[in-house]
Amino acid sequence: MTQDELFSFLKEITAVSGTSGYEQPVARAIADAFAPYCDEVKVDGVGSVLARQRGKGPKVMLCAHIDEIGMTTLSVEEDGSIRFIQSSMADALLPAKEVTLITQEGPLFGVIGSKPPHLGGAKGRAVTQQDLFIDTGLPPEEARRRVPPGTPVQLVGKTVRLQGDRVASKTLDDRACVAILLACAQEVKNRLHDADICYALTAQEETGSLGALTSAYAVDPDMAIVLDVTHGTMEDCKPWDTFPLDASTLAVGPNLHPGLTRRLREEAERLNMKIETEVVRGATGTDAWVVQTAREGVPCALLSLPVKYMHTSVEVGSLKLMLEQAHLLAQTLCGIPKGWEATLCY
Repeated sequence: MTQDELFSFLKEITAVSGTSGYEQPVARAIADAFAPYCDEVKVDGVGSVLARQRGKGPKVMLCAHIDEIGMTTLSVEEDGSIRFIQSSMADALLPAKEVTLITQEGPLFGVIGSKPPHLGGAKGRAVTQQDLFIDTGLPPEEARRRVPPGTPVQLVGKTVRLQGDRVASKTLDDRACVAILLACAQEVKNRLHDADICYALTAQEETGSLGALTSAYAVDPDMAIVLDVTHGTMEDCKPWDTFPLDASTLAVGPNLHPGLTRRLREEAERLNMKIETEVVRGATGTDAWVVQTAREGVPCALLSLPVKYMHTSVEVGSLKLMLEQAHLLAQTLCGIPKGWEATLCY
């Protein structure tokens, strides 16, 4: 896969609806994308996609989530404006954003507004959720009919190329990692491998990792590599909180397996990839936290892609690094030998 092909896939897949709990449209699109490269593909009962490349060796699960941050409607006010709650976003970033409400009658475009300071709105203080509403232009009666409480809402944002190898999108978290796994599957398709590989494209990570929990239980892997994003280097941030956009990160901490992590690091160094260490002393905030406890326990590694402006409509990452990570995973999977248990030595 080239950078142009990767960008084309990202542009397509980030436009598909898939807020947490409502992943069906994006799950179908991802299942279709993986089907040409896998022996079997299915969408499970919670909306996760499980795609398998059969092998006679150890069962390895590669995990990236397909859901995106979003909002949920609460009520329609007398003027037809819609109140909502949001998940994992800063309220201050939402005014003037464009959104799509996923209604039973189809997508409904709207904008997020707030009372201006001239009329007593937020002035000299941070904007809060109570200051915000969605405006669709519908009269109140029609809005109440079409937008009942609990209607999912997603941000609108184009996927665009910036200078160099940079790309900006509303949903790099975590569709960029889905794209990495697709590029990996394409490469592995044409190579010999002993590993029995399952790509778990999981639902509901942003609301508790339900998809990863059920996927890990169903797959029952011998080991798992979880992909997610981490914070890219930004001004006025502590250096140990953010990482360069051209460097992969491997997490170390109580719920990450030292042997599997070390194997990934050694392969990355052999490929002359830039690798940073991300120290996590407890929960990682990713699917790895629940995968490790499935059934009798699963040795996990966490490989992360740094992105700037996380949980916004303009997340920025590196196309070049995405392809490097795909190659790293393919090399690692195809290099798991007989006697693979040694991979998991502490």
